[in-house]
Amino acid sequence: MKHIVSWSGGKDSTATIILAHEHGLPIDLIVISLLWFDKKRQIYAEYPEHVKWIFEYAIPLFESWGYPVKVVTPKEDYLHHFFHVVTKSKKHPERNGKRSGFLIGGMCKMSDAKVTTIRRFLKNLDFEYEEYVGIAVDEPVRLKRLEKKPGKISLLKRYDYTEPMARAKCEEYGLLSPSYKIFKRGGCWFCPNQSIAGFAYLKQTYPEYWEELRVLSLEENTVSRYFKYGRTFAETEKDVDEYIISLQFAAAQLSLFDLI
Repeated sequence: MKHIVSWSGGKDSTATIILAHEHGLPIDLIVISLLWFDKKRQIYAEYPEHVKWIFEYAIPLFESWGYPVKVVTPKEDYLHHFFHVVTKSKKHPERNGKRSGFLIGGMCKMSDAKVTTIRRFLKNLDFEYEEYVGIAVDEPVRLKRLEKKPGKISLLKRYDYTEPMARAKCEEYGLLSPSYKIFKRGGCWFCPNQSIAGFAYLKQTYPEYWEELRVLSLEENTVSRYFKYGRTFAETEKDVDEYIISLQFAAAQLSLFDLI
């Protein structure tokens, strides 16, 4: 029986790997699924600092512990889903012939692709395995679901680790993704679930990525005209700009107080 970790790059699955290492538990393979924004141009869906951390720090460290790491990616990228032409909508025939447009939060094909890619890879393995999954002891609903899935084990539950404890364990080993310094959870840089503060960070830090979204927003004949829960890209950008101005004003006020 081999042992596999489905690693997301987040704190819980990373802490799972650390706990296995500390307790001498076998890990025969670590699998991580990474999504593309544009596969042709090699633009990942996750923030660049997170991707860099995965390839330049986390993976080399895990491999130095003797754990092989496999990176899998779906065939389709975000642009594929955005430009997909609807042809078989019986419920809304007016959508046929139009491109899908911005993906809707809560119904995103990207999150489905992340899970499906892992499942497809695991399904094709020619050996039996148990899977370590990153679910903390303070996530009772998810743990309850896990009980119905034979072959899946939570080391965080076994060693009584909460989510804050998992984060602390990652920090102890220098294995907390830099994305946690900015966001509560990881995710795609174009995700509509991001806060306005998150999009402000995107626009200021990666203006070239923000411009990618602006160009997409100009596409006509799309089913989805909204970018963030009933807000168009232009409306969202207005909110983002107002937030940036408020930060700049607050910083100026603090500087003024320093001079007094």
